[in-house]
Amino acid sequence: MKNILFATTALVATAGIASADLAISGFAEIGMSDTNAAGQGWQFHNDIDVTFKMSGETDGGLAFGATIDLDEVTNAGDDNGIPQGANDASAFISGGFGTVTMGDTDGAFDWAMIEANVVGGSIADDETGHSGFTGNAGLDGSEDGQVLRWNYSMGAIGIAASLEQDGNNGANTNDDATGFGLTYSLDAGGTSISFGVGMQDASATSDITGFSVKAAMENGLTIAANMSDQTTSATTSVDRVGVGLGYKMDALSVGINWGEATTSTTGAADAVADGVGLAVNYDLGSGAVAQFGYGSGKANAAAASVTTMSAGLALSF
Repeated sequence: MKNILFATTALVATAGIASADLAISGFAEIGMSDTNAAGQGWQFHNDIDVTFKMSGETDGGLAFGATIDLDEVTNAGDDNGIPQGANDASAFISGGFGTVTMGDTDGAFDWAMIEANVVGGSIADDETGHSGFTGNAGLDGSEDGQVLRWNYSMGAIGIAASLEQDGNNGANTNDDATGFGLTYSLDAGGTSISFGVGMQDASATSDITGFSVKAAMENGLTIAANMSDQTTSATTSVDRVGVGLGYKMDALSVGINWGEATTSTTGAADAVADGVGLAVNYDLGSGAVAQFGYGSGKANAAAASVTTMSAGLALSF
């Protein structure tokens, strides 16, 4: 996504601050999608997203910044057409100690883990919307929704720790959600290999651990896999696995992923959700990408398959 420099101002009136920048970027989507809704076929689809990024540096060399993402701005708003959506915001400060971020940001588990949708995308996110897809969110959002994360890089190694408070209102029976993440990358004869390991814990009966790996080859082929084990109660756990394959050649990119989630409950048969997703992209240049997406999955063995598709243009600014 291309960034447009909006303003650069020397804040000479504020002691300890050297300068601050504001950059605006965004994207728009236009096309059609089939959401598998009863009685509906292909429908018009559009979406607009605007991101404001503010950054600066103190005289002492500390970098700082904030991001607000005006997300999911569509024409499906209120009766007057005013859009409604979820807006993400976070702020950070960075220095020799690493980076500290607070707000709507990934916990250490999600920060470290690699997803299986390694190439491309679609205007309606069909390739990541099927029942078997693992987004590696872990326990993020299970408490008050405000994440504090510290991360630090040492060459090929990255480490992170995070905390999400329980809200301090007595209504949540969980503890604070604490997370830890570790990443490692290496070059093996032209193939870039990345590993990610994460864990998160909110109580004796709410935790998750996971492992992921990705190999990006010089010939344009990328392979990824992840797996995780989550405890959701004293009697229930969820095992997830995802595999992805992607290929890029000039302007064309194709990505396919498969995933499965097995829920095991004491005294009951396992419930298995699975699905497959596909994204095909063609880069038209100057920020315009033609996209096709497909997703199909089942919530359990007895459920009917749900298939979604979309096609259109993604426009980056």
